[in-house]
Amino acid sequence: MTREQQIDYNLKAVANAVAQQSLEGLQVPFDVIEEMKKAARGEIKIEEGIRNTVRRFTHGEVRGERQLP
Repeated sequence: MTREQQIDYNLKAVANAVAQQSLEGLQVPFDVIEEMKKAARGEIKIEEGIRNTVRRFTHGEVRGERQLP
């Protein structure tokens, strides 16, 4: 498999993962999808993408700001 074929395969896996979450009723944030695509293209390591995503969840960035009732 060539590098381009591997990248295409990886990007399809990202699309499938996002679609699966959608079928489960969940919405993957745009920033997380972009991190996944960067990892699929080899621009960042998978571990770095995971760390970045965990950091966003930890600080509440994924769900965004909202007021408490």
